[in-house]
Amino acid sequence: MRIVTRKPPKSGKGKGFVLNDALSLSKGEIIGVFDADTQVEKDFLNIVMPYLNNPKVQGVQTRVKMYNKDENFLANMQHVEFESFGNTLIAKDNLGKSGFLGGNGQFVKKQAILDGEKWDGFAVTEDLNLSVKILLKGGQIRYCGETAVYQEAVTDWKSFFKQRTRWAIGNFETIFIYLPKILKSPLPLIKKYGIIEHISFYAFNLFIFFGFIVSILNAISWFIFHGVTIIRMDAPIIVGIISTIAFIPGISIALLREKAGPLKFIKDIIGYWIYCFHLIPLFFETMFKMIIRKERKWDKTKHKGIEE
Repeated sequence: MRIVTRKPPKSGKGKGFVLNDALSLSKGEIIGVFDADTQVEKDFLNIVMPYLNNPKVQGVQTRVKMYNKDENFLANMQHVEFESFGNTLIAKDNLGKSGFLGGNGQFVKKQAILDGEKWDGFAVTEDLNLSVKILLKGGQIRYCGETAVYQEAVTDWKSFFKQRTRWAIGNFETIFIYLPKILKSPLPLIKKYGIIEHISFYAFNLFIFFGFIVSILNAISWFIFHGVTIIRMDAPIIVGIISTIAFIPGISIALLREKAGPLKFIKDIIGYWIYCFHLIPLFFETMFKMIIRKERKWDKTKHKGIEE
């Protein structure tokens, strides 16, 4: 293992710059990216590497789990969230849809990174940025659900909001930068849709919860003021109701696969419904930070680590 220390003024400007420095020192054909706190099983590489034997496959992303899920409510909800999201990605992979790289547990062919002009150091979500560049060049990214990287879930709400705001801004920026290129690309329409659907994930969820707020306000208004609508929306109120329960099938499958008992199953379903309300302040915080366009500072997620 070779440890490279980056010092100011070179350091602290973004993960993409760090990865590019590491890339220049690497000698292998496959580049793996892990968080420093990552844990893996002994047979991890034996399971992941065969995905890259296909010359058309340029990258593979592994499942992500939380090793400290039992620490508190927030950690447990992140574990449930990632389990559900992972199941969705497995289904997409089985249907032949392209996957996307994440910040932890990704493997990419070195040449594909070089062909995409490396990682974008200025991108907030450099992993999503690289994914789109690979897909626009006709490459494939697979999702490996048979094994996982275990990482430390954020356990306090302040750090959690910093992390999620960064993710949301990165998603929006990727949409703004790459949407015209995706639409103009020679890719089949179904593949264009798949890319747009994925990079719009955060935007879609944030706006869904905005609709939920409007539905609640209008329901209260109808009850108190007898038919008065506070905010006019032509979509029926059923849209707002559906937005509050649409997560249940996915989360239920995740909990069942985790072999959750009846009590934990009910507790986590209700807990996840409450957890999703973080999207409301996250929406406003994300919009505020994008509007003021304050000089960017890399908000690294802080981890406490564990003692063996």
